[in-house]
Amino acid sequence: MTNHPLDALLKAHGVAAVVPQTPANPSFSVIVRTQGNRPKSLREAVTSVHAQTYQQYELIIVVHGSLAAFETVSAEFAASAGISEDSNASPQNTSKTKNSSGTPINNTPGKTRVLHVQGGGRARPLNVGLDAADGDYVCFLDDDDLAKPQWLSVFAKTAGNAPGTIIRAVVESQNWTTEGSGQPVRAVGDVEKPFAGSFDLLAHMSMNDTPICSIAVPRLAVERFNVRFDEALPVFEDWEFLMRLAMLVGVTSTPEITALYRRLDSGNADTVHDQQTWEETHAEVIKRLSNRPVLLPVGDAQRVASSHYVVGGESRHSQELQKAREELAILTRSPRRWFQAFSTKAFKVLVQRIRNRAR
Repeated sequence: MTNHPLDALLKAHGVAAVVPQTPANPSFSVIVRTQGNRPKSLREAVTSVHAQTYQQYELIIVVHGSLAAFETVSAEFAASAGISEDSNASPQNTSKTKNSSGTPINNTPGKTRVLHVQGGGRARPLNVGLDAADGDYVCFLDDDDLAKPQWLSVFAKTAGNAPGTIIRAVVESQNWTTEGSGQPVRAVGDVEKPFAGSFDLLAHMSMNDTPICSIAVPRLAVERFNVRFDEALPVFEDWEFLMRLAMLVGVTSTPEITALYRRLDSGNADTVHDQQTWEETHAEVIKRLSNRPVLLPVGDAQRVASSHYVVGGESRHSQELQKAREELAILTRSPRRWFQAFSTKAFKVLVQRIRNRAR
């Protein structure tokens, strides 16, 4: 069973656990984020949810766009069982029905809700969906993602072995052309596996390698620790959210493939935001991580120690990399000077070895 980092720390100090557990057969709230301008793509995403082999779920479609877009989406899915509409939903006015212990009641499998939200950035609809969710776990799809039939069943099976942790599966990726339509029309490349096969907290400190459609997060833990998507971030809102929650409850990985991340040639975050926005936001997330205490999983301290950090400085590996860059710069400017410096260094090493043997 995976340890919750926060509970492991408290246990070491004789304090009771605080991370909420989850039931053996959890229910799910599936949040589908859409602007309502890709009807065909949204229909495919919703169809992939309805095709799940694990049926303990509710579907929350959050339309982040105009009222007309919301009405169109609502009409599209009006035939879904138990559908309800909520225009201008917000974290303040979205209600839930739970019993005194916080467990959802009357959580009908397959129930569909369509919520409307205006204003804010990419994170706003995710927070609206979070506050409307009733499931034991919350998982996410953008309207251009496709869940495989085993998506929820893999989450449920893995959660049974590590209740209360974030569940992380493997996602495939494929390039799709929009042909000017703004939504995926056909695949133009092979299916690839560009993302890591498991979650590594230290590796994720420098970059995100976990698409939002590959995780299911425990709702009670999200609420207890008041973890939300930061609406001030134009991109990387999922990475920042994941890292804050992961250091509290831990992540349990499964190698099973559960979803397809479709990379579009236009209309997605990669193409809407310029490179400078991505780089600046990347630096901002790392700055925020640096400004917070870091809680590592049990065992990772040994990995940090292996980096050989020096007092008041960077790691030995960083110093070696900087030195290699300086030597490369010398080589680029003057190969002759670099060869002379290299020969001098090699001669000194050879002399030292001869002296050692003589001793």
